[in-house]
Amino acid sequence: MKKLFSLLLVLAMVFSMSLAAADSAETIKIGVIAYGSAAARASILGYFMNGWEVAAEQVNAAGGIDGKQIEIKVYDPENDASMIGQRCTDAKNDGCVAIVFAYGDDMAPAAGQWALTNHFPVMMMPNTSTEVTIKNWSDYAFNCGLNAWSFAKVLAKAAVQDEGKKNFVFCGTDGAATIDAENLFLLEGQKIDPKFELLASYRVAESDSEFSNIIASVAATSPDMVMQQGGGPSFVGWVQQASMFNLFAVSDVYNDFVVDSASNTPLVEANAFPYGKTHGIFLLPYWDKDAMDEETQLFYDSYMNTELAKENGFIGPSDWGLSCYRCMKAALLGIADCAAAGADYTDSEVLTQYIKNISWTDSTGVHEFRDLDNQLTFNVYYGTTEKVEGWVEPISPSYKTYTAEECLPTQEEMAEYAQKLGVNDRF
Repeated sequence: MKKLFSLLLVLAMVFSMSLAAADSAETIKIGVIAYGSAAARASILGYFMNGWEVAAEQVNAAGGIDGKQIEIKVYDPENDASMIGQRCTDAKNDGCVAIVFAYGDDMAPAAGQWALTNHFPVMMMPNTSTEVTIKNWSDYAFNCGLNAWSFAKVLAKAAVQDEGKKNFVFCGTDGAATIDAENLFLLEGQKIDPKFELLASYRVAESDSEFSNIIASVAATSPDMVMQQGGGPSFVGWVQQASMFNLFAVSDVYNDFVVDSASNTPLVEANAFPYGKTHGIFLLPYWDKDAMDEETQLFYDSYMNTELAKENGFIGPSDWGLSCYRCMKAALLGIADCAAAGADYTDSEVLTQYIKNISWTDSTGVHEFRDLDNQLTFNVYYGTTEKVEGWVEPISPSYKTYTAEECLPTQEEMAEYAQKLGVNDRF
């Protein structure tokens, strides 16, 4: 108990965390760029932290790498894009051999640029945007989160092709991936139905005082569907307002937080979740144990056995947590391969090449980095939320699976879109 208390005290004071009891000189350090405030650690960070903790703990339990334990050090840029580079530099100067970027997609371009300038491997957790894969491309930035183009392609197949939707309204936050989600969904939807159209677009902040007016306008438009972007408090507020204006009587909502515990729990507890009216994308059908292989089951069990999960009740292996797990696992696989070959994993150029070539397979797909955009490949799932006996959380028992080959963009598609963005030297 005293050891746990001391660990939490150090975390609160310096925003760093050690997963090894060994002296720091005998550890392999990984830097994590993440939210560091007490409030974030109690909420948002908890969904992230479980993922990278699990990946490191699995390696440490197996004896570490090169005879050394993995040590994680967390650095907080304090929600300031101008501080991203400094925090990454801090991690590098502290002896970290790789960095996991577990911040928002709006800050990701800054991390990508730092990786390029410093020739240092950065594993990117947030949703992948064209700001990273086209405008701020870096060989040293590895994209492990949901690709916005995958979201758009899957949603177009499900909503436009299968469900026959003719139009939509966008309502979401102003991030790089959310802007892509809107634009690319329209692009992919019109490939299926050239008459598919965007009726209106609304950008909202989580504290937007005009939120109710925006939702009223959306309801008055009566679109076939609403694409909503922004989870957590933003989604809770969105659903509350949508219910007040009876929006769900005319339109369902589609997003990428459809089975996310962080977004849905407050609504479930308030008996206000719109079952059957929310559809969308997720990365792990964690309720379907029969579909899990041993690797995925181990991740699930380890995730749910962390102190944060126990303290906060059932939070489910969120997409954020899974993406953080994949970030850390990919980095550690690269380090392990490097060490096994007798190469120097403290040389960032050398380690970057080993990370590029990592690969593993589990029930969520084949995982490797594409040469085209350094995007990690994995399956994407689509479904509708249901209230199922025995489950407190909304789940989607009837879901569809899309492989990376089915939903990631081709080089031709990316090159054509790059021209629209005014980027002529990427391909």
